Amino acid sequence: MSDNDPLLGLVDDLLKMPLPAGLSGATIEVEADGFAVAVTRQHEGAAPSAPAATRDEAPREKTQRVHATTVGIFNASREWSAGQAVSRGEVLGGIQSLGHVAEISAPADGEIREVLVAGGAPVEYGQALFVIAIP
Repeated sequence: MSDNDPLLGLVDDLLKMPLPAGLSGATIEVEADGFAVAVTRQHEGAAPSAPAATRDEAPREKTQRVHATTVGIFNASREWSAGQAVSRGEVLGGIQSLGHVAEISAPADGEIREVLVAGGAPVEYGQALFVIAIP
C-alpha cells in the first residue's frame, strides 16, 4: 500500500492482483467517503474492449451517494423525491443519536435520483441515504 494515501494504496493493490483463470477482464468499483473509483483489468494478450464512446450503450450518468455519518435515526429535512434539485451544502436531513443531531448535507449541486432511506428509519454508519445526479 502507498505510505501517502491508503485509498491510492488500495488502487495500487487492485491493479497488481492477478485475474482468475477464465476471465478476460474484470471491473472493480469502490466507493468510500464520497470518493469513487473503478478499476478495469484485462489479461495480458486479451483483445482490448471498445472504448465507451463507440459502444452501443448510453453514457453513464455521474452520480454521488450521500452516506450516513453516524448511527442513529434519520429524519429528512423535508419530503425528498426523485427529480428534485439540490444545492451543495443544502441540508437533506439529520441523524439523531444520543441527543445529538448530525446534519446530512448535499455534497454537490445536482438532482436527487433516489431516496434510499425513509424519514424515521434507523441507519448505520456509512449507509447510503440518497443518490444525487451531478451535472
